[in-house]
Amino acid sequence: MKKIQLEEGSVSNIKYDDLNISTLFQVYDEKSAVHLIGDLYLRVDDNGKSIAEFYIDKSTKEYYTKIYKNYFLTFAIENGNRYLIIEQAEFDKTFALSNKGNSKIGNKDNSVEIEITDYEHEWGTNAPPSEDGNASYFDDVHYSLKAKVKNIVKDFSFYSSEIKGNLSIDLEGYCIIILSDIYKDSSCLIEMKIIKKETK
Repeated sequence: MKKIQLEEGSVSNIKYDDLNISTLFQVYDEKSAVHLIGDLYLRVDDNGKSIAEFYIDKSTKEYYTKIYKNYFLTFAIENGNRYLIIEQAEFDKTFALSNKGNSKIGNKDNSVEIEITDYEHEWGTNAPPSEDGNASYFDDVHYSLKAKVKNIVKDFSFYSSEIKGNLSIDLEGYCIIILSDIYKDSSCLIEMKIIKKETK
């Protein structure tokens, strides 16, 4: 595990395994541009390519752990200090999967590869308006994911509205638990954890 203390306004360059990470950390106040979301912003690049962004409200106590390749990237605040924590992606830990490519949990002998292959915002009416002008409207996001365990590949899909509570998906000795999602026009995040089932 690598724990990097973040300094406001400065770029940090970090070598970790096969990653060449650079970070840009900014703190915003009421005078900042209104288009920015959150009070804290962290961008993480690998070899100049953006791999994760964190928009954080100072009042929020928990932050997403995001996955990239086979690594978890976590923004953390401890004793007033801000950190980026990099560690190998392991089972049983909650993380956010983005639409930025294929990721892997676990190691070479015991792993699950997972990827968001498609997502589509759907909205409209379920039926024509009735005589009193009322119509039944829907607004949902349809996600498609691909998971690979050894040589077995499975595709599955679900709607954002199905995530209420914990949506559980069984997968060849593992269980994928979908916890929440965030959808934007050009990106999405699906918060989940992958649990290895106990063998009897």
